[in-house]
Amino acid sequence: MATTNVSRSLLSRPYFLSAIDQLPQSLLELARNGLPDNQIIEGIFVVPPATYSSGYRPHLNPLQALIFTQQGVLHLAASAKRGQPGKGVWVAVDGILMIKLTLILLYGKLEIFDTQDRQVAKIEMEYNTVAHDLLVPVLRGLIKKTWQKNSVKFALIPEDSTFSSFKYISFSFYNGLNIEAIQPGERVLGYVYQQETREPWLKIFHKKLFPQIVLALTDQQLILLQQDLKFQPHHEWIFTFIPLYRIASIKQVPYETWQRVSIQLITEPNQKPIDLILEPEHAEKWQAIWMGVNAIDRK
Repeated sequence: MATTNVSRSLLSRPYFLSAIDQLPQSLLELARNGLPDNQIIEGIFVVPPATYSSGYRPHLNPLQALIFTQQGVLHLAASAKRGQPGKGVWVAVDGILMIKLTLILLYGKLEIFDTQDRQVAKIEMEYNTVAHDLLVPVLRGLIKKTWQKNSVKFALIPEDSTFSSFKYISFSFYNGLNIEAIQPGERVLGYVYQQETREPWLKIFHKKLFPQIVLALTDQQLILLQQDLKFQPHHEWIFTFIPLYRIASIKQVPYETWQRVSIQLITEPNQKPIDLILEPEHAEKWQAIWMGVNAIDRK
């Protein structure tokens, strides 16, 4: 049996493997039992045990790994306590509803939302972003596979020629979209950017309502990039990737002086939509973009 040759300096940070038999022993049996038959391995991202902070309560995550294949991804987690079994969760590409990626300095979190047995579940894995570049190629490959059921209608819509000027409005978000989100050959059809939304409070103060955000509609997916109101100053990129065919509807309703934009995904009817708060002018622009795309279906 082959074994991996990982130096001691790498044991505290994520590392990348190419074959199942290179996995640590505590994950090896989980991988063999959890992978469906005839899978072609594209890469394995291994995250050693580490402590992360969730609010004021730190928590220790066990040894984990993501095995990326041509048909899906398998998440493995070693036993967190002695006597308890480890866990393996398989997600097929066809079941992926959306993918969320959080990057905050050295902290990263990947969430893969899945529809199994008509219920929404998710894989969640925290990791040290010092090794983020190892994850990027296989993650991009997984995201690209979620596009396979998209309608060809989006290829008929012209690219937004104004997108390149977005860098003068928000250089950080423009870089975030180009570095982490938009893939080679993917075209931006329209976008809406909004700064952090606040409302007056006690006349002289302002209450934070909704974070800075950009919605970018491409010919393959809807990309949401936003910040987190809890942080100040901001050093975070929080991405949500939604394949276009997974969007059931996007509706708008008034919300005080703003507009509430609700993105309903194709899931169970009782699944909560993704709600965004936009200024009226931005909501109007977004509605024009979305209606323009869907007008292709009516021709």
